[in-house]
Amino acid sequence: MTPVKTALVGISGIGGYHRELLHTLDTVELVAACDRWPEREPVAQAAAKLEEWQVPLYQDLWKMLDEVEVEMALIATPHPFHAPYTLGCLERGLHVLCEKPVTVLAADGLQVARTAAQGKRQVAVDFQFTSYNHSQRLKEMICGGELGELREVVGVMEWFRADSYYERSDWSGKRYYDGLPCWDGVLMNQAVHLINSALQMGTAEAGFAAPERLQAEVYRVHNIECEDLAAIRADLGEATLHLYATTCCDADYRTSLEIVGTKGRASWDTERAVVHIDGRDELVLEEPNDRDAIHKNLVASIRGQEKRLYAPAAEALKATLTINGAYLSAGSIPRRTREDIAGLRELMDAAAEERKLLAEMPGVTWGQVGEVVEQSDFATFTGLADD
Repeated sequence: MTPVKTALVGISGIGGYHRELLHTLDTVELVAACDRWPEREPVAQAAAKLEEWQVPLYQDLWKMLDEVEVEMALIATPHPFHAPYTLGCLERGLHVLCEKPVTVLAADGLQVARTAAQGKRQVAVDFQFTSYNHSQRLKEMICGGELGELREVVGVMEWFRADSYYERSDWSGKRYYDGLPCWDGVLMNQAVHLINSALQMGTAEAGFAAPERLQAEVYRVHNIECEDLAAIRADLGEATLHLYATTCCDADYRTSLEIVGTKGRASWDTERAVVHIDGRDELVLEEPNDRDAIHKNLVASIRGQEKRLYAPAAEALKATLTINGAYLSAGSIPRRTREDIAGLRELMDAAAEERKLLAEMPGVTWGQVGEVVEQSDFATFTGLADD
């Protein structure tokens, strides 16, 4: 296979992982890189590595693409830049691998999918859980009807993030950054992986589910502009999604899915899946996973050796649709105190078990549930009334 000439956009942070991988894969050739802030300390360290590899570093993306022959761009920037950079690269005829989320606004994600299809270009999103072996095997079982008709998908993400986490960069926790939509809350940043996996498992069709309607509640406890606690109930057509996510726990506990069908059920986490089918022994799906499978799959697809992407933009945008729908339903992000949410982990576990929103649980006087909204309105979200 002729290596795919690739440019890296964003070279530190998560870009550091992509930088090292692009340097080692024999199916790609890292021909250029770009970063808007080369003077910042983490970026300066990464720049030294690129200089050692004799890879030119640019500060302006479009100048780089004008001067260097590139086939694929890997976008590892803060997510406010995903939409303009991906669309700009597609307009120049490039294939794209984008960090999650594909875009912040669903309307932009739809435009990315349309532009990629019209130009016959591939856009993959680095939702690595999608490609994991146990995820692929569980999806095959769901599509094969082994769990029966789907009834419920329940996702729980209980994480801890200190205040310092939201002080690590000037875009963390912000609604807007550099004049662009950012919406860096628990849904768009941390839970988007779990949401994507829930939608992957939420349909017996080959693709991913998309909510037909949903209702949500979102809150902010840390001193940030976006939510760090959220719950969503969504009608996926075949099943109902119940999703709970926070960064306000006192430790990291769960990142898990439960998938329930008429013939059986499955539990999924980032390491394995356990399947219980009526009348059969428990089946544990636990195989080594390749963190780099998304990259390898995209490159093989560009060279015509793969027909199916693990996480194409047209499917990945459904996670953004879901999150935009949650904001649209909630209408605002009210502040809550640590005292308000005392016992949060136990509350979330109980709500997940009872398939209720947090505000529907006994004793939750601080809850505020949004209205039910329809999918046709999700892409209209551009901001909240209190922006």
